Amino acid sequence: MVNLLFMAVMYSSEDLFDSARFDLIEKYGDLRSESDPYDFNFTKYYEKEMGKNLKKKFLIFKKEVSKEDLESVKFFITEIEEKLAINGNRKVNIDPGYLSSKELILATWKGKDFKEKISEKVWVHKVLEFDGNEVVEFFHTFADYKVKENQKFILGNKP
Repeated sequence: MVNLLFMAVMYSSEDLFDSARFDLIEKYGDLRSESDPYDFNFTKYYEKEMGKNLKKKFLIFKKEVSKEDLESVKFFITEIEEKLAINGNRKVNIDPGYLSSKELILATWKGKDFKEKISEKVWVHKVLEFDGNEVVEFFHTFADYKVKENQKFILGNKP
């Protein structure tokens, strides 16, 4: 099964997004697809750190990765987030993962009973599952991944 490197990038300014995008492409190679930006207004959780009027985009790379590769990817994207931080506050939040024909997985530092531990510090979270062109959501699927337009983009880019 092919697993394409996937990044969900939330950002407070276009300049910061462009910088993060440049670093990601430099490290992981060409993009297969990039979504249009959307307003991230599903929660106020990030406002204190990142500010208001946040945007988010999905990046899908041509690069293939394994579940285990996501550990090193998670550490690398944390370096980008820290580099672009202002006064210790993140202004870019990158969720790495992979997209396959069967599922969308994201890597996280936070463990939960529905997540799989892949290393000492990293877990993976199955956000969506696919049955052909049908999307299966879970109780723990993030709100923006339940948006039909976002699901359409993801489905249209499955390997």
